[in-house]
Amino acid sequence: MKRLLLLIYHHQNRHLLAQSLKDKYRILSPTIDGDFVIEGEELLHQSFDLCFVDLGTIRQLRKQLLARRQLEIPAFLPFILLTTLQDIGFSTDHLESLIDDIIYTPIQKIELQTKLRVLLRSRSYSLQLQATQTELNLALVKEKELNKLKSRFLSIVSHEFRNPLNGIYGMTQILQTYGDKLDPEKKENVLAGLQRNVKKMTELLDDVLIITQKDLGKVAFNPQQLQLETFCRGLIGEIQIIFNNKQKINFIYQSEQETFNLDSKLLDHILSNLLSNACKYSPQNSIIDFEISNTNAEITFIIRDRGIGIPPQDLPNLFNSFYRASNSEGFPGTGLGLAIVKEYVELHQGTISVESELNVGTIFKLTIPILMLCA
Repeated sequence: MKRLLLLIYHHQNRHLLAQSLKDKYRILSPTIDGDFVIEGEELLHQSFDLCFVDLGTIRQLRKQLLARRQLEIPAFLPFILLTTLQDIGFSTDHLESLIDDIIYTPIQKIELQTKLRVLLRSRSYSLQLQATQTELNLALVKEKELNKLKSRFLSIVSHEFRNPLNGIYGMTQILQTYGDKLDPEKKENVLAGLQRNVKKMTELLDDVLIITQKDLGKVAFNPQQLQLETFCRGLIGEIQIIFNNKQKINFIYQSEQETFNLDSKLLDHILSNLLSNACKYSPQNSIIDFEISNTNAEITFIIRDRGIGIPPQDLPNLFNSFYRASNSEGFPGTGLGLAIVKEYVELHQGTISVESELNVGTIFKLTIPILMLCA
């Protein structure tokens, strides 16, 4: 129901108008015994769709009326002047900034209803237009942010591809130039280097493909029986080989249950990413804690490192695609890993959180409900 403010100084006119409109509209008006100016100022701060005023109101509240109209811009908030035919000679030129229409007393019912319909319809259209403009502005901001992220992503991917491609090119040159002269050990080292660089490029392409599948809603979720402790110990061994055992991973498995119904492929990606990050951003010979426990309701995974930490301003955006912490410059990465991790955790109906302190370390905690997933 539309709300009409009857800010009419003449009490009798205010009462008669309220009686004629109360069945179709929500009426706001000053009380009979109250201070008109004080109550009028308070009512002007409320929400309404149209306001009636008379010359007495304009004399006492002109400044407040203009301020209320200004506050509503760009939306249209109509004001109607209620006056008499005897006042027809009164110049209304100075009221153009305040008044949208005039109704003379005695009021003609058809005229009143017609003007109300027209002005209230204009009010509705203006509010719709304002809402549409707001949505458009938000969409434009989002598009600009997306374009910025895409540009950043292309820059990162180009950089990440360039390194392994340069390595592959250099090693093929060595094989082409000195292939026949290399002893078996040196040739094996060159081939191993080629394999490492090809693997890097494959992993990067896999991340891009995963993000594309995520955006299209095509990521498959296939939970199966999994020996969790055995699975994690094997994963830890692989990570430590990749990082040449530069850090020690302290694995603590506190669950009495051995088998859980989990998607091993997704879980492998989740834990590999978090453990790799812990190693990548931690000093040599530091300790990384990897703990698993469970209650009757959920499994909890905690990975705690003692590395460089994450700046507080970066934490809210850490799980966004292509976002990298401001202190990660000089470390390889695309900003896709944690976005994929979050997606895979949520496919398990789980949650992930992060706590970090600069130059102290970072803690990632993820939980997966058992009620749905446990065999």
